[in-house]
Amino acid sequence: MGVIHAGHTTEAMTLLEPYLPPSAPAGDPNAAHPTVSNTGGYAEGGSLYALGLIHGSHAGSSTSKRLEASQFLRNHLRNSHANEVISHGAALGVGLTSFGSGDLNVVNELKELLYTDSAVAGEAASIAMGMVLVGSGAGNAASSANEELGEIVAELRNYSRETHHEKIIRGIAMCLALVNFGQEENADATIDEMRGDRDPVIRYGAMYGLALAYCGTGSNKAIRILLHTAVSDVSDDVRMASVIGLALVLHKTPERVPELVRLLLESFNPHVRYASCMAVGIAMAGTGDAESVALLEPMLTDMADHVRQGALLGTAMIYMQQSDTCNHRKIKTFREKLSSLISDKHQTTLTKMGAIMSMGLIDVGGRNCALSLGSRNGFTKMTSAAGLVLWLQHWHWYPLMHMLSLAVTPTVTIGLNKDFKYPKKFEIQCNSKPSVFAYPKKLEEKKEVEKKRVETIELSATAKNKARLARKKAKEDAESGEGGGDGAAMDVDKKEESKDDDKKEEEKKEEKAEGMDVDGDKDGKKKEEPEEEEDKPKKKKREPEPTSFRITNPARITTAQANVCAFDLDQRYRPIRPEEKPYGVIMLTDSTPGEDEDLGAVKTPAEEDEADPPEAFEWTPPGHPDHPDTTVGKEETSATDAGTDDKKDESKPEATAE
Repeated sequence: MGVIHAGHTTEAMTLLEPYLPPSAPAGDPNAAHPTVSNTGGYAEGGSLYALGLIHGSHAGSSTSKRLEASQFLRNHLRNSHANEVISHGAALGVGLTSFGSGDLNVVNELKELLYTDSAVAGEAASIAMGMVLVGSGAGNAASSANEELGEIVAELRNYSRETHHEKIIRGIAMCLALVNFGQEENADATIDEMRGDRDPVIRYGAMYGLALAYCGTGSNKAIRILLHTAVSDVSDDVRMASVIGLALVLHKTPERVPELVRLLLESFNPHVRYASCMAVGIAMAGTGDAESVALLEPMLTDMADHVRQGALLGTAMIYMQQSDTCNHRKIKTFREKLSSLISDKHQTTLTKMGAIMSMGLIDVGGRNCALSLGSRNGFTKMTSAAGLVLWLQHWHWYPLMHMLSLAVTPTVTIGLNKDFKYPKKFEIQCNSKPSVFAYPKKLEEKKEVEKKRVETIELSATAKNKARLARKKAKEDAESGEGGGDGAAMDVDKKEESKDDDKKEEEKKEEKAEGMDVDGDKDGKKKEEPEEEEDKPKKKKREPEPTSFRITNPARITTAQANVCAFDLDQRYRPIRPEEKPYGVIMLTDSTPGEDEDLGAVKTPAEEDEADPPEAFEWTPPGHPDHPDTTVGKEETSATDAGTDDKKDESKPEATAE
């Protein structure tokens, strides 16, 4: 629910009210918070997490609404330590609503939950701390962050060595990776220390930390370290993280990723093959690149089920927002394969899970969103990079699947005037066939066709065989008959002779009829052919597809489509920057401001007009004299009675006349 309603901040509390845990009355500050049970709480914890997703996954949400939601979640965070499930949801929700804020008070509250030493809640608390401090570089030598934050990060490193919970260690490792986002050389000391740790979970975090620190830079040093770790580390998870990190470092030059991982796709290690599939998918997301799809195609039939899962996810990411004509229509075959895998009972859980997730990925956001780590102007988006890395942690913890909503971006193009309303008559020229960028056809349920019973056809050989057996049986009966003698035999012979004569006559008639048909065909075909041609409906000629078309305002324009689109500068509304690609939000000028305008305003779901309430009426139960069905029945019966009376009256004088 949080992913579906992301950004709908106005009605978030109303939507989640049935599931949220009970809280103290808002008007009474002295009221005690209701006690939290130490069991259950899955719906309550999930609703708190959903509230965080609604506010955190939408960058343009209201600051006041986000702060209000953060205070609500922090209140539940402080009072839910007894239940790790609710604490888990509250911690992730707080991290999402305070994303990148660097708030010291929030970090201290999450640290208290971490020190309860609960595996589930502790992992969520440490990941949430990473979200709050993302990109701050706290704890680094050249960091400009608060000293207290640096001390807290140092405490986290020490705690990762003391605790025995692997989940908490992984959470702290991911926290340190998020803190070092975009730090580049400033993060080298921290990452080198993590790379040299004996614990493979810390080294796992170091690989993601290196990828985030150099995200989008294309640094040769980072690529060299990642490739070296991918073939030398003893831990499968560390090798997997290092290969996926290549896609993050090279997201601005995505065509280099398939070349780098081509050999890694043939690795003996299944974790490396899985990571290679994911790296190609992340780098080439939404491009529909045929070579990348061909690289992943052999992995769809790999022996390891998690490699098949990675190949499905990677291919689905490449096919994002692609029409049915993409890659010589192979995308349609891939969609059918996903449907068959989901319904196949003999598939392993991981493969089936990959197919289900791929169905969501390929049509993400109603086919109006794409996985993109870069902005329109080429900057790396922190929210998308952090959301993607957290989504990849679903390998270890399924609730983090929902973090994908942070990484996807709407591919909307909308032209706005000075009042931030969109002119409906503004259009963009697309110099391509409409089918190239059209939406795929909607899925249709297969209608069950009733099987008609086919009549069995009897062969001539079977008929002759039956006749022969019947004659034989009749002969045997005649011979075994008592008192029949020669007379009975003569009768049988007569019957057989008469049957033979009848058969010969029928055969002659059939031959004559066949001969007549043949003769008739010679002369009659020519006469019948023109009549048949007249009866047949004329086939419509397929009109050639236009080579260009115009896109109305607003519309979906994908990244690839923007390259073949251009502004029409002869129309009334023109862009302020005509040299830019027609993609995203476009500010327009009006060349004839005095004329009437046909404008539309973008409304949030909460501001849309509701349907009018029904008019007042009195309800009467069925069977009541005033019920509509009863009154209608009475009127019909009275009308029929009147009609019969009229008929009777009309028939009376006729009867007397007769």
